[in-house]
Amino acid sequence: MTDVNKVIALNRLRAEILDEEISPAQKKYYLELAQWLEERDIETAEEATEAIKETPYYDGAALAKELDGIHLRIRAARELGYEEVEKIHLQRREKLLSQGLKAYAFSQEWIDDYNRVQEASVRYMKRKEVFGRIFCDYIRIFGNSQREHRMNAVNDLKKSLSELDRMGVSFEELLKQKAYRQLTMATDEGLERFAAFIDKFRKTGDVEDEVDLTRLKDEQDRVGRWAREHAEKLAEVGKQEQWNRAICIAVPSDDAMGYDFIAMKEVKV
Repeated sequence: MTDVNKVIALNRLRAEILDEEISPAQKKYYLELAQWLEERDIETAEEATEAIKETPYYDGAALAKELDGIHLRIRAARELGYEEVEKIHLQRREKLLSQGLKAYAFSQEWIDDYNRVQEASVRYMKRKEVFGRIFCDYIRIFGNSQREHRMNAVNDLKKSLSELDRMGVSFEELLKQKAYRQLTMATDEGLERFAAFIDKFRKTGDVEDEVDLTRLKDEQDRVGRWAREHAEKLAEVGKQEQWNRAICIAVPSDDAMGYDFIAMKEVKV
């Protein structure tokens, strides 16, 4: 086996090791480089290095690595529902492909685009924090039989909605986006009730004084029956892993403060 055959075999091995879902650009690069070397009359590794210098393969490995890094960020943003962040990363990928590694990756434009991603991510996180508080206040209002606690939740809800206004974004706008909807772990019907409540609350600034304790007890019994009937399914959920998440179940609590969130699986990365 000549030196170049060893290089070809090494590149094919690298491609085989790489996961196409995680590193598609690098996998493609090493496969194409191996084929390119195989089609040429080259015997030594030194000759291969000199021949590659005049081709896109010379800095192709670094370019592929950057493309795969952006690819993973696009996937993560899509999973989180960070549409604005995903859009910026898609633009970064197109710029990298059209301008090349040296022209874009080592430019001020690259830094500016990276900063845009950071700023957009921070906006999402701040809005998610407020949106999450709004939903928790909503649950406290409907899941609390003690008037004092409910009125505290009402006041907290007013503050949270005001904070959203100061951010210059509406509750309705956020509710349309996956990043915020999935925070609630609610069904479509549950989200509709949530939206209707917030809409009415913003118009009247008040909530009903009485809590239907029978309804709460019925709901608690229903969830308890469901948990018993689906014990095997719940156990199976506990075995699953997801990036940066804890899989859990929300169950109405005996405590007046509302729901218990039972963690089934915590995943650390």
